This record gives sequence, structure tokens and C-alpha cells, in this order.
Amino acid sequence: MSDPNRRWPPQVGPAAQDARVPFGARGPIVNIVKRDGRVEPFNRDKIVESIRNSGATQPQANLVADRVTARLAPRTSVPSQEVSTMVARSLSHVNPTASQNYTDARDQKLAYNQQVNRLSAEISSINQQVNSVSARIEGLDGQIKSLPGRIARVRQSNYRVLTHLETDQTALSEDWSKLGPELRSTASLKSEMARTRVRDLQQALSIKVGKGDYNIDNLQEIEAGIPELRASLSDMQGSVVSALSPLEEKFATLDQDLSRAESTLSLLEAASFPWEEKETPILAIRAKDLNSDQEGVITLTNLKFVFEQEKEIVLKKTLFVVTEKKVVREVVAQKPIGMITGIAAGRVGFFKGSGLFVKFASESGIPEKKFDTSGEDADWATKTFNYIISGQADKELEASAPTEVESKKQQKGPQLVTCPVCGAPYTEKIYRGQTSVNCKYCGAVITIQ
Repeated sequence: MSDPNRRWPPQVGPAAQDARVPFGARGPIVNIVKRDGRVEPFNRDKIVESIRNSGATQPQANLVADRVTARLAPRTSVPSQEVSTMVARSLSHVNPTASQNYTDARDQKLAYNQQVNRLSAEISSINQQVNSVSARIEGLDGQIKSLPGRIARVRQSNYRVLTHLETDQTALSEDWSKLGPELRSTASLKSEMARTRVRDLQQALSIKVGKGDYNIDNLQEIEAGIPELRASLSDMQGSVVSALSPLEEKFATLDQDLSRAESTLSLLEAASFPWEEKETPILAIRAKDLNSDQEGVITLTNLKFVFEQEKEIVLKKTLFVVTEKKVVREVVAQKPIGMITGIAAGRVGFFKGSGLFVKFASESGIPEKKFDTSGEDADWATKTFNYIISGQADKELEASAPTEVESKKQQKGPQLVTCPVCGAPYTEKIYRGQTSVNCKYCGAVITIQ
């Protein structure tokens, strides 16, 4: 009977011995890219060991390792699965049985690692969800506590409308003071129970992986613990999140209005127009006037509509190169709010994006304007205009200034406006939001109280 190893002399010559010198010692190190993205230098000894564990002889292992090493020589980075395929293919020519064993062991290890990764990811995901419940409680607590300061700041900046902010904030704080401590206690107890189970499963999984036994059945114990962990999470969410969600929704509604007020005041910090004595900002949004192709800011107050154009001003040049500049705003259109006959959201522009249509009274001398803006801002502008012309804004302003209400109640019928210079009566229509008019006889400015 012939010796199956006859083709591979047991005595290895000097050339072959030289070929078995680690590849990194003779040239550039080949980096092996693992399936999980890790990178490590090619190690010939690991190849030899894995081939020997598959049942091949030492000479066979050396020969295959040399062939794979030679094929990798011109390259600097190779995927691990490609190296594995090279080994299996080369080994199949010298020992088919060992090649099959090598492939089976590789596939078993791959399946095992995939299962380990899946279990680890699932345990980590549940743990994150457990932690997120506690984080939501603390997050809502901080958000509710921040409301009084935020509201105070907008009031200090003369934002006098949306008076429901205070009442809604007070009601929400009272609800939270009653429910918050109980939610914290329940979440703390249930989350600690879930985290303990998470730690147990993670530790058990780590021990299994450390043994180096790639029998996937060994992971059944970990697999069986996942449903119990999910049940703990579900119990926690059912008792805590269900009670937390209504409060989060109330905060979200309040935060939306307050954030819009804060955004409006931020935009108006650079406003270029003067404020009237009884004027308060209500809404400011960024928009582009499609009639003139001007970028700018639309402002709606209780008294007027304003559109300001934004433009860059060069402050300094060095060798004809602009080295310093700033953005300034200037009023392009400013009319009493009563001269606006309609604001509607719609599709504007060549690409029919979200925008606004603003119509003016004929006396204003301004044609309908089309503004390109976001869909959300367009909706807010429409709601704000209706809020102003419906009288709701005035009611809230009057409620915050009772002395003004009393003085208005004492007024009998329409107020007669006369020129303080020539004494002539002003008989033209006075639009809502107008604070002054010009006398038709002498041209003097008449202030409207």
C-alpha cells in the first residue's frame, strides 16, 4: 500500500524552511480584516495550527501555509473569509478529509459567533431600553423644571401673548409633583431587577465564549433567559411609560408654543424697525420673497406686518479681497396688520414648495406677495394671523393690562381724530394697527391713541 504522504517529503529543505519565516519578517505585513471589522497582522502559525487541528500532518500544514502566504505576498489587506477560502481550497488538494474538517469547523465557529453576537446585541438592546425609561423620567423632570425660567425670559423680552403658557406650566408642574416621586420609585425598583438579570446573562455569555467551545447548543441557556428579560422590560414599560406618556405629551404641546416664542425673539434681536409703545411681537419666521428674490424675515406683531430683507455689507477689503463683512436687515414692506386681508399657506415657486400668499388691502399699494418658507413656518404664520385678526391676541393683551380695559370700556362710540395743528377732522379709514396718520389738509402727523 502506497504512502499517502509520499508526495510531501518529510525532510524539509533550506528553501522551504526559509519560506516558513513569518511573512512580516521578509516584507510588508499583510493585514487581515475580520468579519466584525477588526484588523490584525497575518499570522502564519495560526494557519498551521488550524490545519493541524483539522487532521492534516505537519508537512501538509506547512505546505498549505506556504502556498497561502505566497499568494498573500503582493497584498497589504485581505478579508479573513478570503484567507479561509484559500486555506480550504489548497488543503483539499493534499488532504480532502482535513479540508472538509477545516471547512466544517470554520462554519461551526462562524455560526457560533453569529449567535453570540445576536444574543449579546439583544441583551444590550433590552438593557438600553431599561436605562432609557429612567432617562426619560429624569429628562422630563429637568424639562418641566426649566419651564418657569424659559417663560420668564420671553416675558422680559416683551412677549406678552400666549398667556396660557403660565397656566399650562403651573398645571403640569402640579401633576408632576404628584406623580413624579411614585414613577421614580417604581422605575428604580423594576430597572434594578432587570439590570441584575442583564448582568447575569452577560456574565454567562462571556464565560461560554471564553471556553472556546463552538458548539452552538451551549448557548441554549442564554437563549432561554431572553424571554424573561423581555418580560421584565415589558412590565416596567407597562407600569411606568404608560403613566409617563400623557405628561410628556402635555409638555410637548407647551414646549412647541414656547419654543416658537423663543425662536421669534431670537430672530427679532437683529430687527431693523422701531417698536411702538403698545406693540408686542407674536411671530417671526425666515422667508424668501419670490417677487423680488429677497431672503429675509417676516414679523407679525399685534399692530403690523413687516418684511425685512437680509443683505451682506462689506466692512473691509484687503488687496480687493473682502476680509470683513456682516449681515444687516432693512425694512422692505411694513403695513398695519389691518391692511393684511389674508395670509394662506400654499405651494409657491417654480418647484412648488411650501410657502405663503400674503394679500394686502388696495390702499396699501402692495400687490400680493409670495414667500418661500418651510411648511411648518407657513402653518404657524397662518395660525398666528388668524389669532390676531380674531381678536384673541387683543383679549390676552387686555387681560394682562386691566387698566387699559377699564379705559376702553369708558369710551363711548368711535373716537374722533382731529389734527393737533389745523384742527381738521381725519375722516379716512383707520386700519387696525395704525399708530399715526397724516392730516389731509396740512400734512401734519396725527398720533392715534
